[in-house]
Amino acid sequence: MKTVLLVIAVVICAGCGNNLAGPAGTPSLLPPGSLVALSVDSAHVRLSWTAPSVATDSTFAGYVVAWGIVADTLPKSSSGFTAGPLARGATTFQVRSLLKSGQASDAAAITWAPAWRFDAIPVIVTEYNSTQQTGSPGVDIGTATSDPHSVGLLDPGADSTLDFYLSGPAGSPLELVTAALYNPGWHQTLFSTASTSSPDLNASLGAFPQDNTFTLQTVTPADNTIYYVKAVGNTGQINFARIHVHLVPGGAYPSRQVEIRISLQKISRLLYA
Repeated sequence: MKTVLLVIAVVICAGCGNNLAGPAGTPSLLPPGSLVALSVDSAHVRLSWTAPSVATDSTFAGYVVAWGIVADTLPKSSSGFTAGPLARGATTFQVRSLLKSGQASDAAAITWAPAWRFDAIPVIVTEYNSTQQTGSPGVDIGTATSDPHSVGLLDPGADSTLDFYLSGPAGSPLELVTAALYNPGWHQTLFSTASTSSPDLNASLGAFPQDNTFTLQTVTPADNTIYYVKAVGNTGQINFARIHVHLVPGGAYPSRQVEIRISLQKISRLLYA
């Protein structure tokens, strides 16, 4: 049930010094562990955690999840919560363990933001072939005002929309390549050194890759892997995204294909996607 933090503060204050053992028979109260987050859609963030050791004790009541002026109390069986609808932008979430006495633990905290998901229908790209420049080897991950779509390198406007493209010259291993390597004046897309193996985009993170990890102009895509993208547009707009890559089976040079599903942060320069 949602309440304002003014109310829940009474419970939290009762837990001051709460990582120490309480009166005889009262277990030590630790916050939930391994707090992670996932952008579900443009208005919701999913939080997940592991239970503290005290969760099996009869005195354990559950959890308090709080953000802004809002808080929710959850039963002890909970291991996750979907917060929303949320305003655009980053939000800091706090999750506390709670005893039946009202004592609350210190907070486990994470900052995250909703993002726009485009994974129902993948963007399908075919590898670039310099001898036959047809088809759509490229991807525009989208901006504040546009959604992701495939891009042909010779399409009108490709110079201002292409973020990266699929390439495997002469049958070499496929690569996702920044548009700037096709033309130095095009988008300066960078990939993070971090990646996550996952069957889909629903892989939660304890932290989004930091800006200083986006240093790669190419990556060799592995099947069912999430890569993190920083697209720098011609006008200076920067959009971060998570892209899930699935290698379409059965393909052979020069017609190998990749399915790309995208979680896009439409707010310029905001990391969380």
